[in-house]
Amino acid sequence: MEMTEGIYRPVDPGEVSKPATDKYEEAGTDTIDVLSKTPDSRDNQEGPGPHHSRPWRSTAVFLGLLCVLLLSGIAVLSFKMVEAKQLQDSCTEKLRMQSGHDNLIREKLQLQKSYDTLSSEKSQLQTHYDNLNSEKSKLQDKINNLNSEKSQLQTTYNNLTKYSTQLQKGYNNLNKQKALLDASYNNVTEEILQLQEKYSNLFKEKSKLQSNWETLDRDNSLLQDRYQNLTGEKFQLQTNCNTLNSEKSKLQDRFNHLYSEKSQLQTSYNNLYSEKFKLQNMFNILNREKSQLNTSYNNLNSEKSQLQTSYNNLNSEKNQLQTRYNNLNSDTSKLQDRFNNLNREKSQLQTSYNNLNSEKSQLQTGYNDLIRDKSQLQTSYNNLNSEKSKLHDRFNNLNREKSQLQTRYNNLNSDKSQLQTSHNNLIREKTQLQNRLNTVTAERDALQENLSNLQSHDMKKIKSHAVDVTLDPDTAHAQLILSADGKQVRLGDTQQNVPDNPKRFSPVIFVLGKQGFSTGKFYYEVQVKGKTAWILGVARESITRKGDINLSPENGYWTIWLRNGNEYEALADPSLPLSLKEKPQRVGVFVDYEAGLVSFYDADCWYHLYSFTNVPFTEKLYPHFSPHLNDGGKNSAPLIISSVPICPIK
Repeated sequence: MEMTEGIYRPVDPGEVSKPATDKYEEAGTDTIDVLSKTPDSRDNQEGPGPHHSRPWRSTAVFLGLLCVLLLSGIAVLSFKMVEAKQLQDSCTEKLRMQSGHDNLIREKLQLQKSYDTLSSEKSQLQTHYDNLNSEKSKLQDKINNLNSEKSQLQTTYNNLTKYSTQLQKGYNNLNKQKALLDASYNNVTEEILQLQEKYSNLFKEKSKLQSNWETLDRDNSLLQDRYQNLTGEKFQLQTNCNTLNSEKSKLQDRFNHLYSEKSQLQTSYNNLYSEKFKLQNMFNILNREKSQLNTSYNNLNSEKSQLQTSYNNLNSEKNQLQTRYNNLNSDTSKLQDRFNNLNREKSQLQTSYNNLNSEKSQLQTGYNDLIRDKSQLQTSYNNLNSEKSKLHDRFNNLNREKSQLQTRYNNLNSDKSQLQTSHNNLIREKTQLQNRLNTVTAERDALQENLSNLQSHDMKKIKSHAVDVTLDPDTAHAQLILSADGKQVRLGDTQQNVPDNPKRFSPVIFVLGKQGFSTGKFYYEVQVKGKTAWILGVARESITRKGDINLSPENGYWTIWLRNGNEYEALADPSLPLSLKEKPQRVGVFVDYEAGLVSFYDADCWYHLYSFTNVPFTEKLYPHFSPHLNDGGKNSAPLIISSVPICPIK
């Protein structure tokens, strides 16, 4: 058999042995011709003589045998050549089948990879489907909650409708009762009019009788009796009239009461109508939301059905792929068996030539089946590739969004790095300034220590200028509470009822001392124990007392303060922080007017805190105090002007 370009073509078995048979037949014909010609030749050669006939016959026989041998060798050689060609064709076909088998193995591996890819994509779709189901269940829970709320609102609406119906019935009954009362009122009014007419008629008759009284004097007794009778009747009519008037007033009150009840019912009706209108609006809104939720629910159901269809399609395709995979495995095993059979049948190729032709037809049928399965698998693979391309497009869109977010993130990181660089520069500048400040503070502390050492010898001299300072209530803020002796001040919870005068501070919480000084030297001490904030110093007489005040020498204040429990500052221009070894419990203030000096000391250890120097004083100076805010009770202790003790010099 032959295989040309992958297509099997059967070879006629007669063609294999036909050439050899023809040659053999030709050789046999020649032999027969030679043998048949031998008698003729003998007859023809009998002419020369009988002594030459026997050698010629032997030669002819020998030549005939030689020709037969040659023809037999040629036939055997031709048969061997045909056999070798058939063996070569079989080997070529075997190699081609091996190549086809390898191709099928590669295609099987590719299909296995595609199957694994499809399985992973199927698992991803299953995950997505599960997520959609969870979202659908959440939406279903929300829909159920909305339906329960809707049923509750419907129940409330029905109850309100019943209550509105009952109110309407009561309102109709009241209208009927009102109509009956109106009819009764009209009847009573008509009766009153009739009585009024009777009364007017009686009054006319009385007037006639009165006019006839003078003319009928002789009938005085009779008329007197009649007059008494008429007076009694008049009294009865008057009583009846009063009774009718009281009944009329009662009916009027009832009418007014019914009218007020009518107005109240009208108001209730209007309120119920407005509530009904609001409930109707809410009902309409809920209906719209219900329709929207129904639409969303239908959309989710359609998506669910689509996903279910896709899931079923994937399952069917999975089953088909599994079936084809099993077929491929079985075909692969068959091909392996056939390949082994070919290897076993290689030695018996000539004898199993006919069997090989039958197996060739079977292999051709299986190959065609494989080609068909391959085309079907290719179609399914193309469909899955189209779905994969759609998912890949969505993935690309997500990647683009991710890249945009990454760009924004990078921009934010660059901004962050720039801000970090600026922050680091500021930190370095802050560190440099802090180092410079520490250097200046150390130098200042050294100078202050030297100054303290120099001034410690003058402590007795400074304290010899102690003065008696009391607080001026006319300058104290309305919320400051002064002691009776004028030596203590603290901040109250409310403002006091004090007269407002030009000397009084407002709204700042300050107070001045009564005593003013325009010459010489003076010294006083203030106890600040237990406080977290205070202000102490001196101020000139012409300072501003109203509005916001900036404490500075330029504005006439030479002060120091404590705030936040541990921050001491001299309120110079600009303010200077004070570095103290210990927290002062008593602060001493010394002023030398002529020298322009204001100094502050820790009065317990005579440590110099700060000094304003070379101040050109031109006005009277007053001691200045502020206990500051209470800070939730942490700073509620008072400032106390204490007597000046004499302490040893250090």
